[in-house]
Amino acid sequence: MILITDLSRIERTFDRSIITLGNFDGVHMGHQELVRMVIRRAKETGAASMVVTFRPHPLKILAPEKCPPLISIYEEKIRLFEKLGIDVLVKIPFTVEFAAMTPEDFVKNILCDSLGAKEIFVGYNYRFGKGRKGDVKTLRALGERYGFTVREVEQISLDGEVISSTKIRHLLREGDVEHAAKLLGRTYAITGIVVRGDGRGKGLGFPTANIAPKHAIIPSHGVYAVRLFVRDRLYDGIANIGMRPTFDKKALAIEVHVFDFNEDVYGEDISLYFIRKIREEKKFGSVEALVGQIRTDIGAAKGILALRPSDEAVTI
Repeated sequence: MILITDLSRIERTFDRSIITLGNFDGVHMGHQELVRMVIRRAKETGAASMVVTFRPHPLKILAPEKCPPLISIYEEKIRLFEKLGIDVLVKIPFTVEFAAMTPEDFVKNILCDSLGAKEIFVGYNYRFGKGRKGDVKTLRALGERYGFTVREVEQISLDGEVISSTKIRHLLREGDVEHAAKLLGRTYAITGIVVRGDGRGKGLGFPTANIAPKHAIIPSHGVYAVRLFVRDRLYDGIANIGMRPTFDKKALAIEVHVFDFNEDVYGEDISLYFIRKIREEKKFGSVEALVGQIRTDIGAAKGILALRPSDEAVTI
C-alpha cells in the first residue's frame, strides 16, 4: 500500500483511480464494505483503489467541542486499510486553510489533477468543501464537468442494524464490547504503554500491568476477559477498568493480570483486546473478599477465553 501524507510531494501520477472519501473512524463493517466495493471496481477497470481521508478529524479544527472521541488512532487506521488491500491511502492534513477550499477546487485540484479520480464512492450523506456546501448532488455535477462517475452508497446494515461509529462509541461506553466487535468486524482494542502502578496487585498475589492508553475511548468500568498482545505474542488475561473503590482511589486505572506471564514490560507498547465484560466494578468490604472475587473472575475469564480462538482478536 502506498501512503500519501503530503499532496505536494506525490512521487507518481495516478491516471485512473477509484476513490472513496471520508473520516472512517473505527473502520467498521460499513466502512469495510465500502472499501471492498472500491477494490472490486478498481480490479475490474485496471485502476488504483484509493481511500482519501483526513488528519486530524475535521471537527478538531472547525469545532473542537463537537468532535467525538475517536475509535481508532492514526497508526491503527493505516494498518486496517492495508489489511483490507487498498492500493493507496491518502491522509490529507486538515488545516484551516484546507477547510476554506471550495468544493470545486477540492474536486478539480486534488481528486482529479493530483489523484486521477475516475469513479468516486461516497455515502448518501457525504458533505465536503468550504462550509460543507458540497454534497452528492454537487459531486455528480462536478463529475460531469471533470470526467468521473459518482456512486452513492446507502447506509450499510448488519442483521437489520445500521452500522455507525456513533453506535459503536455508545456500545463501548456501556461496556458491551461483544456487540461493538460485531459492528467493527474485530475485537475492540486499545494500545498503550505499560507504566508503574502502586504494586498493590502483586501484593495481593495477582501482579498487574498498568496501561496508559493512547486511545480516546475506554470501555466502561468493570472487569473484562481480555487478550494482550505484547512482544509479538498474544496472552490471555483479565483486566479491571475503574477507580479501585476498595482502596478509595480517585484516578482511573487500567490494570491487567496476564496469565502465565512473568516478564518486565515497563515502558513497552502493548495492545489490549476486550473479549467480554465479566462484571461491574464494586467496592468490597475486605481485602480477603476482593481476593476471593479475583479468583472467581480469573476462572470466568479462562472459561470465556477457552471458547474463543486466539486469532479471532485481530480479525478484521
